[in-house]
Amino acid sequence: MNTKNHLSRRSFIGTAVAASATLAAGGAMSSPVAAELPRSKSSSEPGMFPQDFWWGSATAAYQVEGAASEDGRGPSIWDTFSHTPGKTDGGDTGDVACDQYHRYEEDAKLMADLGIKHYRFSISWSRILPEGRGTVNEKGVDYYRRLVDALRQHGITPHATLFHWDLPQALQNRYAGWQSREVAKDFGDYATATVKRLGDRILHWMTINETSSFAIGGYGVGKPGNKAPGIALLTEKERWQVVHNALLAHGTACQAIRSASPGRCNIATAEDFPSYVPMAETPANIAAARRAFTRDNRNGAILMPILTGRYDEGWLDDHRASAPDIADGDLKLINQPLDALGFNCYTGTYVRAADNPKGFEVLPMFEGYPKGNMPWLNILPEAIYWGIRLVGEATGKNSLPIFISENGCADGASPAADELVRDTDRIMYYRAYLRQVQRAASEGYPVIGYFSWSLLDNFEWACGYSKRFGMVRVNFKTQKRTPKLSYHWYQEVIRQNRVV
Repeated sequence: MNTKNHLSRRSFIGTAVAASATLAAGGAMSSPVAAELPRSKSSSEPGMFPQDFWWGSATAAYQVEGAASEDGRGPSIWDTFSHTPGKTDGGDTGDVACDQYHRYEEDAKLMADLGIKHYRFSISWSRILPEGRGTVNEKGVDYYRRLVDALRQHGITPHATLFHWDLPQALQNRYAGWQSREVAKDFGDYATATVKRLGDRILHWMTINETSSFAIGGYGVGKPGNKAPGIALLTEKERWQVVHNALLAHGTACQAIRSASPGRCNIATAEDFPSYVPMAETPANIAAARRAFTRDNRNGAILMPILTGRYDEGWLDDHRASAPDIADGDLKLINQPLDALGFNCYTGTYVRAADNPKGFEVLPMFEGYPKGNMPWLNILPEAIYWGIRLVGEATGKNSLPIFISENGCADGASPAADELVRDTDRIMYYRAYLRQVQRAASEGYPVIGYFSWSLLDNFEWACGYSKRFGMVRVNFKTQKRTPKLSYHWYQEVIRQNRVV
């Protein structure tokens, strides 16, 4: 562990001020400033968030950038997948998306008007390395310099995710991408090249977004996965090997970021780890939720190795025949020290204590359960509180700072004659979940920030443009941006630093 670059949770937000001052004086940052974490974990005033709480919003490269073949960018597996007939709603692709590649200054102004001081985005691997390895595409790097400089000019701190599902197609062709351990080395080299070039401007890094979504969702057993690359594997063991390879890439990238960063930096990962909500808050049901949390498919095989350096024993009991092959040193590599943990939370699961070998019973969500305009998005606000709480209790990482790296729902409303989307459903959703984040903060759990998903309507993966998660409506024919009612509501939340 490089103690020079490792941070405690008691230090962050001076970076935005220092970086903004540097830019105001002369443009791009000439030298890095120290990355710090928020100092306070709770507010002394009831109902308020800590004064240094991160208020932000989030997007991902393939979902918003467009410019799919401009300035040397190579194709990714999502370019290939979305251009394959029948894979996305309406045959939609990310070729243009929100055109943020050309409209980043307009979007930075929208963020500034909203009042957010933190923006989470991802970097396109194939924009930096069109072949996935080898020669760096400096024009691609320059785009991210321009984007970050525009953010800094508005006092907005950039938080960059290195991988949000868009693996270079060249690596898929070369060795089947995530099915090969070789991907970990290439991901580390990509991290090194990126951080060396952008580490003077970006101090907050996330390695991977939602390992389970691309490593399980993109690879089916006996049938193609419903996300890129959409491959059919023969066995469950092959799929868990894909997951393991992704974890190796995460660990390799952590080492690469710390080595390549020109100064102190902050390293996290963003996982959609499942949260379990006790049916009633009794000691027995809370213990059941904790057992269910660690044994869960995604937690036991992803979150636990990352945070503890081992696969959960209960998960291994459930997957003896399909557990991945683990080489000497793998778990140590995966278990890199993190400065914070990103939690992508949309939904959750109810659980109760039960007299069975596992000690818990997962309760079903019936057909009529309220949903956030997606078939999988059961609205369960308490999930965000219990996810924050259980991750520390289950892993022993009680002081690890946690930020909500994604939270949101799809539109149920359409624009009215005045073009305003009156998305009261999204306001209800955000209000309910944020009250649970505030509960966690008030009880002393180390939750340090919240990034709404999403700033903009965007390319929603296999759903194409049929589902809209943004606080800003995008007319995909004209690229006109129109803030929705939820944008104005969130603006007031940020201004008052409390749920309104």
